[in-house]
Amino acid sequence: MRKFLFSGFIGLLALMLAACGSTAAEPKTQSSSASSSGDSQLATTGQSYKFQFACISRTLDPCILLTQAGGFVDRVSKRTNGQVEIQISSFPELGLAGPDTLRLVESGTLDFGEIYSGYVGGDLPIIDMANLWGLIPNNETNLQIIDAVREDMHRIISERSGGKVIGESYYPNNYYFAKKPLRTRDDFQGLKTRSHSTVLGDLIDGMGAEAQFVALSEVYTALERGIIDAAVSCGTCGSGLRWHEVSDYLVGPVIALGVTYLTMNQKRWDAIPADLQAIILEEAAKHTGENRRLVTTEWSIKGVDENVAAGMEYIEFTPELKDALRQASLTKVLPNWVERTGGPDSEAVRIYNEKVAPILKVRVNAEGQAEEIQ
Repeated sequence: MRKFLFSGFIGLLALMLAACGSTAAEPKTQSSSASSSGDSQLATTGQSYKFQFACISRTLDPCILLTQAGGFVDRVSKRTNGQVEIQISSFPELGLAGPDTLRLVESGTLDFGEIYSGYVGGDLPIIDMANLWGLIPNNETNLQIIDAVREDMHRIISERSGGKVIGESYYPNNYYFAKKPLRTRDDFQGLKTRSHSTVLGDLIDGMGAEAQFVALSEVYTALERGIIDAAVSCGTCGSGLRWHEVSDYLVGPVIALGVTYLTMNQKRWDAIPADLQAIILEEAAKHTGENRRLVTTEWSIKGVDENVAAGMEYIEFTPELKDALRQASLTKVLPNWVERTGGPDSEAVRIYNEKVAPILKVRVNAEGQAEEIQ
């Protein structure tokens, strides 16, 4: 009898210790039903996850939208009771030029950040598909293209970076910030011009200018010192960095909504419980939707208004210059992109001809050249 009692006591003690160990290892949960708004409700408690998100620049509208009160970072923190904390940094602060972001996300050196096709197109030219400069007639068409290839672009970025794409940001149309007026094609000849992507560089060269890649943080000094004669970027990008102090003419627009893919290292993402992941994805979708609304309305107008108010003269492209840009894109931008992707039989060209060509009315033929279609 004494032996039986002792064995029972030992068994009970073992169960108690096992239970304590289980409680320490597993997240605490509380039962909840779906909210009337359709948003995921918090189940996981007692755990925290901190991430550093790298914006291209803190001064740019998409980053401001992410970080402002009531923005993505704020909403995620509130909905997770502070368990998911996203700290914002920027490419200049981290010493990043941009082309290495895919590798940095893959290695885990970068937790979370913007992947811009223009920056990584040298390594992964297929994702320039949504930003083929000079071919896009208006913002509505650009958004149709982004939507048409979204699934493919997210898949390709995930495969290449080993990351999880959770949303998108959009940058408004680009302009030349120039030291001299650009009114005719002759004015572009030999113009040393800052480019931020390979396809943009092809367009600049196709207009007779000389494209030079310059990191966003270095453009002001390059213009000030005369290293470059002009710089191309979105209107609000330039005004936010005060390029109006070192250039006199705002010329454009070049129609191209720069899309960036908000991408998290896959291991970091997989470590987050499913309910917290759902909240992050829901709030990222809200950010994407609001950014999309603003980029074609307020931000496009603000890009001109802010620079003109600061003393720049706005020169809108003439029909002749618009046609010159299109011809440069047909003869240089698209064929060069096809070559970088592996030729007319590449996956990139197959996707382009299937999903983008019907929208742009320009296909890639068997020789890898642009061919207008009806």
